[in-house]
Amino acid sequence: MTTDDSIYRRLQVQLDRYPIGFPATTSGVEIAILKYFFSPLEAGIALCLSLRSIPAATVCKRLRKKAGVVLSAGETAAALDAMFMKGVIRRSGRAPNARYGIAMLAIGMFEYHVDDLTPTLVDMMHRYFDEAFGAEFFRSSLPQLRTSPHLKAILPEYIVDTYDNMRHFITQTKETLQVANCVCKQGEALIGKACRQTDDYAVCLLIGNTGYAARGRARTLSKEACLALLDAAERKGLVLQPGNSKKPACICLCCGCCCGVLTTAKKDPRPARFFATNYFARIDAESCTGCGVCKKRCQMDAIVACGNIFHVDLDRCIGCGLCVTTCKPGAARLIKKERLTAPPLNTEALYLKILQERAGRKKMLVAMLKLLFGKPL
Repeated sequence: MTTDDSIYRRLQVQLDRYPIGFPATTSGVEIAILKYFFSPLEAGIALCLSLRSIPAATVCKRLRKKAGVVLSAGETAAALDAMFMKGVIRRSGRAPNARYGIAMLAIGMFEYHVDDLTPTLVDMMHRYFDEAFGAEFFRSSLPQLRTSPHLKAILPEYIVDTYDNMRHFITQTKETLQVANCVCKQGEALIGKACRQTDDYAVCLLIGNTGYAARGRARTLSKEACLALLDAAERKGLVLQPGNSKKPACICLCCGCCCGVLTTAKKDPRPARFFATNYFARIDAESCTGCGVCKKRCQMDAIVACGNIFHVDLDRCIGCGLCVTTCKPGAARLIKKERLTAPPLNTEALYLKILQERAGRKKMLVAMLKLLFGKPL
């Protein structure tokens, strides 16, 4: 295995073919990130993986054929498990039936490094978001996360669709519920920018077997505790961002000072177009008393002063409802859009749709065949 940059460039090119790509930059920060995550041998192993999880024996054969690296099945499994514990690949199941898959950068490798961040990684991620990855993350019309409203902001006459009702989802799910620390809040705190909304960083809800618990990065919660976290999110001014599917694997409780998604989007003059949301806020000018509480609560800078009252910039509003729940005069209201966006069934369907949008129908058919057999794209 060579120690020059060629193995990392090959991995960058492969990762860039996935639904959320890994674009190259002029500065080469993307290669620095890969070197941070992977040794040369681990990069070679990652080149043998796909989005579809495969057993260690298959990786062992591919590694010998593609890179000329001879490892036993046991040695390959041990290396894959070590990479999983590092947070650079995915794993499902346990030995001897464990299967392994590639992880995208976000949502993926970066989030898997929660509780194990360094200022070096945080600095590189900031640079990469600014240079290339921010544009890549928001390139698709199907975002990885959607914005669900706080139910206290919903008018009684509105029927809240199941996929927008996070309380209903938590109450009804049969999956295990867990909570992990927010990697974004941890990262900003590392570089001296503590969260302005909350000092509780355990705000990332996980649904089902996500691998966090196996790495000691999450703890199990009761449904009652999860519902209490949603209540706390409303009080503290955090946006509800579940995975963009009817069966989300996570519900992120996000702020505009730390969240990579929100802070990156806010730099655009029209960030609302990047979000899947079925609501928008409206402030009645006659009822507004100009107290400004709504402006302080808004995480997207969507509340704008107009003389002594406030109005909503719809190019920035993502329909979270935070401005509504604390509006004492009742001037702020959450309005349901005429055209609603329904999310895909699950995370797999979401990524397939993103991939189809990116690659086109013909290339998508080829990609689906590769994914079916667990081959790298």
